[in-house]
Amino acid sequence: MIIEGYNLPDDLYYTEDHAWVKVEGNLVRVGMNDFAQKLAGDISFVKLPKLGKDVIEGKLLSSMQSGKWAGRIEVPLAGKIVEVNKELLHEPQKMNQDCYGIGWIALIEPNNLQEDLGKLMDGVKVAEWIKGEIAKNVPGKEG
Repeated sequence: MIIEGYNLPDDLYYTEDHAWVKVEGNLVRVGMNDFAQKLAGDISFVKLPKLGKDVIEGKLLSSMQSGKWAGRIEVPLAGKIVEVNKELLHEPQKMNQDCYGIGWIALIEPNNLQEDLGKLMDGVKVAEWIKGEIAKNVPGKEG
């Protein structure tokens, strides 16, 4: 779905720190959503999690910087890091070019996939939430 110019695909789940989560079999791919990458501007640095690391929901997954912004993505689902997008280390701007494709951050094998998906946002919840984020963070879009 497109909400006020921001692309939030319907087949993904979202977190309040602007991560997206895509279910791929028994794994989940994680990245930063379109709203966050547009607000950040040109991403110039990305710190990735360690391959094989056990991660805890709510802890730091990845941090990134642009010329005007520094932010972070938290672990959306507890589990183990099974792959990271090493291309971002040398080409962090891929997060801006295609945040839902080549700009992904990590692939996680979650401990409790179905149970933890229920904690994430999708559908109508996402639409209502992102409208509030736009009102808070985009000049000229206040309520």
